[in-house]
Amino acid sequence: MADIENVSSLATIYGCCGLFDLCSDQDLMSLSFEAQNKFMDWIGWEKTNVCTIKKNFITYTRPAELNDARSVGYLANPCGDSNGVEWGMCDFSLDDFALLRRHGPERNATRASVKLCETQPRYRLDGTPITSDAEYDMRLATESLVQDLKLMLINGNATSEGQFDGLERLVKTGYVNSKGVSCRSMDSVVVEWNSNGLDGGEGITWNGLGVANTYGLVDVLMAIVRRVRDRIQLAPALSSAGLSEGDIVIVAPNHILRVLLDAYTCWSVCPGSTNIQVAIQSFEARTFRRSLMGGMFGYGQIEIDGLTIPLMAYDWALHDVTTGLSDMYVLTGQVGNVKLISGQYLDLSTTPTNYPEANYSYTDGGKILTWLERTKTCVYREVELQPRLLMWGPWAQARIQNISVSALGGVISADPWSGSFPETSFSTPVCP
Repeated sequence: MADIENVSSLATIYGCCGLFDLCSDQDLMSLSFEAQNKFMDWIGWEKTNVCTIKKNFITYTRPAELNDARSVGYLANPCGDSNGVEWGMCDFSLDDFALLRRHGPERNATRASVKLCETQPRYRLDGTPITSDAEYDMRLATESLVQDLKLMLINGNATSEGQFDGLERLVKTGYVNSKGVSCRSMDSVVVEWNSNGLDGGEGITWNGLGVANTYGLVDVLMAIVRRVRDRIQLAPALSSAGLSEGDIVIVAPNHILRVLLDAYTCWSVCPGSTNIQVAIQSFEARTFRRSLMGGMFGYGQIEIDGLTIPLMAYDWALHDVTTGLSDMYVLTGQVGNVKLISGQYLDLSTTPTNYPEANYSYTDGGKILTWLERTKTCVYREVELQPRLLMWGPWAQARIQNISVSALGGVISADPWSGSFPETSFSTPVCP
């Protein structure tokens, strides 16, 4: 039995208590609903019904040790004994899925199809009308569910029930296998930028080791990409595949990417000036800066050793309003046809629909499970998603954390619970 006490006072879009002027013939434009998210699309999502996935990796093979040193591979006597070999391994295990669930407002089922007036606005993209509050309320719940997922991709923590590990937990150092043995070769690159600007400064570290204050962010990005490419060459299964544009991306909040393009411009064509804002005013610099715009995902691009690296804006959980600091990720999604990062969701289309009074159904090919909770004639719609994030090549990923960049006019976030969301009044419309 659903725990429903009272019908929600949250205004309806369609029924007798209309949020907008429903008797006009004007179209409605949403100021909050997002279009497709390019970062989530780049990750890629597939459905599965496998709970636990375990992968094993050979971390090294080498000549066997002899007397605390490398044993020799040559023989003076053809009848003598040869020395052996040894190898190491690391394994990753991914268990279960996160559980994301939201529900729409409580409604009176007898009013689901009641009209305020005959003329109704069109607000689907194809121009067709929505004729039910239930449909709109489900969209509200699903939108909030997707926002939960966007945050969890960054700050998810599987030690909290109902969550999966996001990038903050996966792009790290200190990897160990299931026996607790260190797998240092699996460690990511984690750069602590120590609240410096893009020109660099004091206290910057690379996996705990100090970085000279003569290196700026562009220099560090070059070093990261070169390290990833070097590591790929050490992996027999990947070395022959090569990297294509879009396999490696730089992900950061919008305001960070814009300043990065400025810094990359001056690194490329400015005449040795340390003042980016002055040097970038030259005609050559402006022309070069414009050439960086667009790119595969529309947020610009840079080139490192002949490889084009697209930039991708992501404004969820990557900027701390309190400290004014931001994080950036350099992510390798795949090498050739081998995926190193991907998302999965439990295939909810297999959920039995014949449970008594369950009313289960699914949408979006099994991504979303939905059902109706009811007490007498009071109902609300539940929506559920069970996702997780897979990362089988943490060594090919990097996180640069605590970057300090100010933005003229302030920082904007798409997260309505962030202090940098453009709306500050959150008084919900209610029915009288």
